[in-house]
Amino acid sequence: MPLPRTIQQVADTIVAFHAKPVGDGPYQLYQYLPHQEYRVRRDLADLKIWLEAKQINCVAISLADLFWQAIEESGRFDAIVSAEQAGGPTALAEVIESIGNLLRRSLSLTDRIVDAVNEVSPRSAVFLYRAGALYPAIRTSGLLDELLGRVLLPVTLLYPGRLHGDFGLSFMDILPPHYGYRATIIPRGDDE
Repeated sequence: MPLPRTIQQVADTIVAFHAKPVGDGPYQLYQYLPHQEYRVRRDLADLKIWLEAKQINCVAISLADLFWQAIEESGRFDAIVSAEQAGGPTALAEVIESIGNLLRRSLSLTDRIVDAVNEVSPRSAVFLYRAGALYPAIRTSGLLDELLGRVLLPVTLLYPGRLHGDFGLSFMDILPPHYGYRATIIPRGDDE
């Protein structure tokens, strides 16, 4: 069965990089509408099979797992929960700021991603998923910028949201568009 057109575009970019690897791998953002989540997961399972047939290893990294791992290792889980339960907009803002700071310090979220791909085959592709867990503590555009020069493999971020124009991304199709992404944006078609 052939891959959907936009998934094939992701695959072709990865294969082209591995045919002639130079510098950073291509950074791609695969945008899809939130209601397409389960179809995207099925398509990515097919993409994994397709890439592995070309001897390209797929490394799937859950940003949600890394997020919770960082909170757990910090020993601050109970304090964060207590602060959130205190209620009110000030308490919530402090929790969000605290989590953001935690994910930016050593061992930062970026460090955790780099560590996860450090030992993989140089003939690999990295897929970052469950980006929603990071919002609003971390913006994914900043995360991709921090990975540049540190992950020299193709990186594809799965982004549930809506594309506005050529470069504006509205997370979960509910937030105002953000225009800070330097990765190639590949929008999933509504008909795929």
